[in-house]
Amino acid sequence: MTDEKRSSTPDANKKVGIYLCYCGGNISDHVDVEAVRERVASLPGVAVARTNMFMCSDPGQELIMEDLKSGTVDRVVVASCAPSLHEATFRSAIERAGENPFIYEHANIREQVSWVHHGDLATEKATRLVAAAAAKAQQLKPLQPIQVNATQHATVIGGGVAGLRTAIDIAQRGFPVSLIERSPFLGGQVSRLDRIAPTQEKATDLLDALVGQVLAHPSITVLTCAQVDGFGGYIGNFRLSVRQTPPTDAETIERLKRIDDEKIDTTRTIPFIGMLPASPPAKPSTISLETGMIVLATGFTPYTPRHGEYGFGESPHVITLPQLIEKMADQPAGRNCLEIDGRRIRSMVMIHCVGSRQIPGIHPEDESGHLNEYCSRTCCTATLATANRIRETCPGTQVFDMYRDIRTYGRGQEAVYEAAARSGVVFARFEADDAPAVNRNDATGDYPLTVSVTDGLTFGETIGVPADLVVLATGMEPPV
Repeated sequence: MTDEKRSSTPDANKKVGIYLCYCGGNISDHVDVEAVRERVASLPGVAVARTNMFMCSDPGQELIMEDLKSGTVDRVVVASCAPSLHEATFRSAIERAGENPFIYEHANIREQVSWVHHGDLATEKATRLVAAAAAKAQQLKPLQPIQVNATQHATVIGGGVAGLRTAIDIAQRGFPVSLIERSPFLGGQVSRLDRIAPTQEKATDLLDALVGQVLAHPSITVLTCAQVDGFGGYIGNFRLSVRQTPPTDAETIERLKRIDDEKIDTTRTIPFIGMLPASPPAKPSTISLETGMIVLATGFTPYTPRHGEYGFGESPHVITLPQLIEKMADQPAGRNCLEIDGRRIRSMVMIHCVGSRQIPGIHPEDESGHLNEYCSRTCCTATLATANRIRETCPGTQVFDMYRDIRTYGRGQEAVYEAAARSGVVFARFEADDAPAVNRNDATGDYPLTVSVTDGLTFGETIGVPADLVVLATGMEPPV
């Protein structure tokens, strides 16, 4: 505490300059910028309010610099696009005028206003944001940068590919690293794959190389069965309490028992499980870490379809893409048709965007009221790469691909889609509010399922596809 009293009311001695940007029409097409200027010009403490077509341009910066040099203003509010784009620009302009760069406040009236609102509502919201920024600017005090010593240590949370690669890169630059993984295994979700698209490299080979580098590096300490349960400190000097506990979930215990019973080699990555770098702890223990940097590489978990979603959980002929990939790993070579669980698959339907790009009012929310409204980015390529492999190795299996949009992100990934089209994969496009219907053929027909879809590629024709297997391309969810 100090003797200085903090006031929540504007300081009448502060002279705030407000500088509003048209952003070449990005803002002014939807916000009446001149009306906002007129309204905020009369606010307490505001000395001037000016507009410019491009406030980030040299003439726009000159407006600010001239007012500061003349003493007209001693606090600056810029109302324009996102501060991530031009915060450094305006701070630099203030410094060139001979003033402290921290007398500046920003109001984002593009991303937060003109790009999401229109008309009078946009103008009203812009006025409120600028007025709030002006009030805050009057509370600003010049700041001076300080330097603190940082602990020369990094902590990486997550033992998947991202965490492993990060730990190696930091350690190779001379810093000690602690890698924290909550399961007994390293490899994350990549360990649940067979091959990687588009190179078709085996996932186990990739992980053997990465994990091998991590375990061999003298500056990397690996803590498995570990989670952070305490946190303190500040940037550059953090204190972590890390607790290691024996595994308790049934799936992990079953895997460990299988490894022990079957005497599986733990010096290499175990397919669909991962690398076991050390035996799990026999009893709980707590470790304290002093670290200067924390990297969160906590990965994801695959979306689990609701019971009955596309028939999942109701029919053994409906599975997820991760399940299919694991079942295909043991597929014998030289067979004309794919075989899954001893069943010959003559016709297979793959459905995209299950648990991704969900839309309020169309898709049901989960128990917590949550929807995965984002694109998971990897599902399309994973689906098409699997379809290609089936068509190459089991040409007697016909693959039908039902999608909302194909999005093959990443270098070389478009070739995966092109290969699927050439290999004879049959595509059908559906709308979000008219998803495919999976129906059981209980007593009739040669196939256990029929999938009906209104196909946008054939101008709305309804298609019924007989299927031995339906595969759901599930998206990503944050890890629990």
